[in-house]
Parts: sequence; structure tokens; C-alpha cells
Amino acid sequence: MSVCNRRQFIVRVGVGASALALARLGVAEEAKPALTEDDAYAKSMGFKLDASQVDRAKFTKFEEGQSCSTCQLYSGAEGDPLGPCSFFGGRLVPPTGWCRNFKPKNA
Repeated sequence: MSVCNRRQFIVRVGVGASALALARLGVAEEAKPALTEDDAYAKSMGFKLDASQVDRAKFTKFEEGQSCSTCQLYSGAEGDPLGPCSFFGGRLVPPTGWCRNFKPKNA
């Protein structure tokens, strides 16, 4: 059994903590699945893959021109078929989609 003094202990703990932090950075984030209208949470938020299919009687705040691509929670690149939505935990949604949590960009 080797003897470890306080200085060696502190250095080892620091090296170990640094190694764990760097290992976390090196792990690639798992790709999120695409959100569907059948998802229970998506249903509760009135999510539609196509904003033109929104029930206007049920969601009276919906206005023409609202879609995921014009929402501040959507971070997909222009021209991409799907992009992550921070409201749905980074799950992928189409730019043509819509949900009742729509927040206009630059608002």
C-alpha cells in the first residue's frame, strides 16, 4: 500500500476531475428523433407538421405566416428539411410545422 500525502491527493483529484470534464466534451451528442403529430406531448401542444393544417377554431391565436421556421425556438438552418426545436427538447421538426407555443423571431 502506497502512502499518499495531501499534495499528491489534491493533484490526483484535480487530474481526475479534469479528465472527466474533457471526456464529457469528447462524447458526441446523440441525434434526436423527429417529432411526430402522434407524440402525446406534441398532441397536447397542437403540433402540426404543416401549419396549414392547424385547427383555427381551437387555436385562435394562430395567424397566417406562423411556422416553425419563423419561431425563435426553432434553430434549423434555412433549406434544411428538419431542424431542432428547443421547446421540444431539441427534437427535430419541419420548418413548415407549428405548435401553440409559437414565439415570433425578434419579438
